[in-house]
Amino acid sequence: MRLWPALLLAPALALGDEAIAYASVGWACVRGQVLVVHAIHALFLVAALATLPSAWQSWKHTRGPGNDATRRGHFLAGLALACAALSALVIAAVSVPAWFIAPCIA
Repeated sequence: MRLWPALLLAPALALGDEAIAYASVGWACVRGQVLVVHAIHALFLVAALATLPSAWQSWKHTRGPGNDATRRGHFLAGLALACAALSALVIAAVSVPAWFIAPCIA
């Protein structure tokens, strides 16, 4: 099972998105390149969404009756799936204000 990207990488991508997008606002304001901030959010969102398929496949594969190890694997796959989906949702939610607030307000 390849669950580590969904469990560890997706939340790290959400944090990295916030940090890099915030750091790029000054540059975008000076150069008038607002689309750069949107591109950063889109890149991180795609990367976070890319962690979902492996968790989904593991979750589907471990469904059904089984022994304790199978049930633990199913729980861990569901946790990874929820973590990756929540991280993608956070990235999408953080990107919304960038569409309405110009980077040069201050």
